[in-house]
Amino acid sequence: MDGIPHKARHFFHEYRALMILGAAALLAELAYAILNLSAMPMYVDKELHEFAHYGLIFGTFLAVEAVSRPAMGAIGDRIGRKPLMVAAPAITACTSYATIQVGGPLVVPILVALRALDGLGSSALWMNAFASIGDIVGEKHRSAAMSVLNVTYMGGMALGFLLGGAADDYFHTLRASFYVASGLFVAAFFVMLVFFPAGKHRHDEAHAGEVAAVLEGLAAGRAGSKLRKKLTAFGAWLIGIPSSFKEVPDMVAMAVVTFLGMGMLTPVVKLYGFDHLGLTETQFGLAVAPIAAAMGVFAVPLGHLGDRFGKTTAVCWGLCASSIAMWILAIFRSLYLAATAGALIGLGFTVAFPAWNALVISSTQARRRGEVLGAVGFAQGLAAMAGTLIGPHVYTSDALSFPKLGIVNYTVPFWISAFLLSAGTIIAFTWVSNRRAAGVAGEHITLRQRRMVVAGAALGFVVLCTWIGWRYTMPIPPDRVAWVWVQQLARGRVDKSMKYSLASAPGWDGQAEARRWSRRFREWVYGRQASYVVHPPRYQGGDRATALVRFNFPSGRPARSETVVVCKTKPRGDWKVCGIRP
Repeated sequence: MDGIPHKARHFFHEYRALMILGAAALLAELAYAILNLSAMPMYVDKELHEFAHYGLIFGTFLAVEAVSRPAMGAIGDRIGRKPLMVAAPAITACTSYATIQVGGPLVVPILVALRALDGLGSSALWMNAFASIGDIVGEKHRSAAMSVLNVTYMGGMALGFLLGGAADDYFHTLRASFYVASGLFVAAFFVMLVFFPAGKHRHDEAHAGEVAAVLEGLAAGRAGSKLRKKLTAFGAWLIGIPSSFKEVPDMVAMAVVTFLGMGMLTPVVKLYGFDHLGLTETQFGLAVAPIAAAMGVFAVPLGHLGDRFGKTTAVCWGLCASSIAMWILAIFRSLYLAATAGALIGLGFTVAFPAWNALVISSTQARRRGEVLGAVGFAQGLAAMAGTLIGPHVYTSDALSFPKLGIVNYTVPFWISAFLLSAGTIIAFTWVSNRRAAGVAGEHITLRQRRMVVAGAALGFVVLCTWIGWRYTMPIPPDRVAWVWVQQLARGRVDKSMKYSLASAPGWDGQAEARRWSRRFREWVYGRQASYVVHPPRYQGGDRATALVRFNFPSGRPARSETVVVCKTKPRGDWKVCGIRP
């Protein structure tokens, strides 16, 4: 220790508790990212075959976490931060392990209950972690200390997909990532239990007096009055939400459509990469990690763009970039374009979101800032939860598929999200700009720019409608015919598959072949948890094409490929399956 300079020793002594808190928070957030974003979607879909209910399962976690935050903060005020921050990872370490032990007809309700416990644990950990900053760091350095927790959050997001996916691939089981998450929670538990100081926080004396007053009130029979006052205050807060909405209706509308669109993608994005971009879990993690890392690295400099060019300007152009990138994701099925679009969406929100919150704060009186910001956050949270409920249902349902447009169920969430982000962009360039930027010094968004964006959106809508009309006059592309035929057979819908197959052709009996391949595809997809990817078609003249269908197995077994032959009996007729070969 003598070799360490005095300033370094002072730094480590002064911020020892902060570094311990940051280490525990990083372990816990990494575990939460593995559990909720990487492990659960794959496990619920590939092993339990209940992905249509995943929105309810994940939405329960988000709802319980949001609702319990005030209570967990209040409990931490009264009994101290450390007990809750120790208990939270311990609880979720147990629920992570319990998740892969349950099964049977009640598996969905049990998973909902387990995720509710996770939500309580997450709110207990993060509310008290942020509150602990005020207890262990002086006023002068609290903003910098808060950024430590933000960096741990982004770090967990960046590495969660990679670590969880790599564990599943290495051990050839979808359960491996649950053990990794549980181990990380145990590590966070021991870091908090052993190393985080158990000293009283700054308000312990006040809280001790408050506890004494509560006990005295119980003895005197006044507890009911105190409870009524708390319920009255909560009711007043609920009544005040509509008035807060009226104060910033433009921001609320923009928040609802934007977070509804993004919330739809949260539960399905990994499955899309695995099932339809042909990525392994490790490859998906490697694709996501640089994007999340870039968001963390550039968060501060990009956040300053709102201060330099104006808050409304940053919100408008950040959302505009994100909506353009979302259209790229919806229209094109390309790994490289998907990676580029994902990075653009991440950076766009990194620019827009800090300016967004600052704009809300500056749009109201100082005494109501917290109330109004909380109301907008409440709207954002509700919209995101609604998105998580809708997204998995749309992803697994055929009801919104439009094969003639090349739009099938797994791309529909991206299309809906693109429309909603575009609507949010239009609201930003019109309603928000008219209220927040017109005549405001420091804003660099001009009337001409706003009109150009709105005109571009209108032109894009006209082009989209024209394209839809043109596509409906054309046959369904051969690869989409092959895809929907395989999908119907994998689901055991032989009769529906015949809509996309010739009844008979030389060497082809449509009904008999459909029954035979349905048994095989169903065994691969539901028995062995295979995903399948249909490659672009290869044309053999004007009336014949082939589409390679590759089945990927998560257990480490070699992939299987089948070539679907698609034919046209008339020059302008529809493509139909007329053969299949290895």
